[in-house]
Amino acid sequence: MNSYKKNKILQFLFPFLLAVGVFLLYLGFNNKETVALNYIENNSIDYNVYLKDNVFFDEPFLPEGRTYIASLINYIDVTFHYNVSYDHTLSGKYNYKYVALVRANKRDGSGYYWEKEFDLTDEKTVNINNATIAISDNVKVNYGTYNEILNKFRKEYAVDTNAELKIIMRINGYSTAEGIPVPIEVDSEMNLTVPLLEQSLEVSINKDVPNTNNAITFEQPVIGPIYLLYKVFGFILIFVSIFGFIYVTIENISYRKRNAYELTLQNILSNYDSIIANVENMPDIKKFNKIDVSTFEELIDVYNEVRMPINYCQKKNESIFIIINDSIVWIYTLKKGNSTKRVDNSEKKKDKRKTK
Repeated sequence: MNSYKKNKILQFLFPFLLAVGVFLLYLGFNNKETVALNYIENNSIDYNVYLKDNVFFDEPFLPEGRTYIASLINYIDVTFHYNVSYDHTLSGKYNYKYVALVRANKRDGSGYYWEKEFDLTDEKTVNINNATIAISDNVKVNYGTYNEILNKFRKEYAVDTNAELKIIMRINGYSTAEGIPVPIEVDSEMNLTVPLLEQSLEVSINKDVPNTNNAITFEQPVIGPIYLLYKVFGFILIFVSIFGFIYVTIENISYRKRNAYELTLQNILSNYDSIIANVENMPDIKKFNKIDVSTFEELIDVYNEVRMPINYCQKKNESIFIIINDSIVWIYTLKKGNSTKRVDNSEKKKDKRKTK
């Protein structure tokens, strides 16, 4: 019986050990740390608007920040400054190019009718082997050329459009840094937007230049003995808990089959101690009307009706429970199977019982 109780305790303990093992495995395989690559972007665009020959302006160009007459614009001289500083030294290459994007927008601002992109330069490459990437380039854009393209589109399709020219610097590339587990990808752009199809109207130039102070985060594996210990002990606990639970469960099932009589008797005596009286010898019941009940629960139903004590007498191969009331005796007999063994009195629950 002690072995059976011990196995019952282990049945509850092993699931807890399984949970601990799974948690240790989680810690063991979660051997990663976050690495940050901090960077600061300090980009800018400078431009001058060069004018066609005219009798009103003496200077050949107007500086940025002014309002311009579209019909007087000859070309726009734009200088892009791309400057990014990292807190790690990088090694790799950056590619960049300049493009002009003409677009016929809808007047209501929801979408566009048509757009086309033109290369202003070939793709250029910069090799990187330090913590700072600095690119400064100048590009001249013939305003009249793209204005004419949009004029032809408008005449061909007779659409009311709000057109624009975007002068774009596109940067992309890959690089690596010591302590960073994956390649660092760059995909960025900055642009200058100039209205088109505004022949005699005022023109304002807008700049879209990203300037950020940010960080790129990565996860990398951490090598250390503690993570190996987590994995080893986690696997051991999972293995022991699974097979241990299966083993004690099989043992308990087998024990219950072998000792069904003893376990049933022990359960009855433990649960109904207060209404059961031990008797050494069976009373003479010949003169009573005898009623055999098939389960102990039926005998409890009788007790609840007549409120007479249940007399219990243990014999060699069976245990007899009886209730006597007036001329009737109710009898429940718990018989021992051939495969079970007799319950020793020392294994019974040592409770005070009524003795008839």
